[in-house]
Amino acid sequence: MHLTKSEQQIMGIFWKADHPMAQTEVVSTCVDRKWKERSIFSMLNSLMEKGVLKESGFVRSGKTYARTFEPAMSHAEYLAVLIAAQLPVNEYPALLQALLRNADVTPELQKELRAVLRETCH
Repeated sequence: MHLTKSEQQIMGIFWKADHPMAQTEVVSTCVDRKWKERSIFSMLNSLMEKGVLKESGFVRSGKTYARTFEPAMSHAEYLAVLIAAQLPVNEYPALLQALLRNADVTPELQKELRAVLRETCH
């Protein structure tokens, strides 16, 4: 699953948001966009086809209603899909080691990681 730079920019907005958004809010939130405002409709549809975005309802917009959207997967889940497509399973331990080496691993994070491994591996 490949996202264009514009699609990544749009998904970044959705991943940071704490609520579903209509296309007009996405456009107004994305101040440094390189894409044209009128292309938002086709990009949202493309993101839904790729499975990273989903329709979540409707919101009143003037005299009509506008669709609202939200992520169909988290940013971490999206990155995991990309990695899984590129990295053989036997290299996952090395990936995890590399990630942890580049992170501030607190005792709380260690505890959370152990719980995730126990839950996922059973």
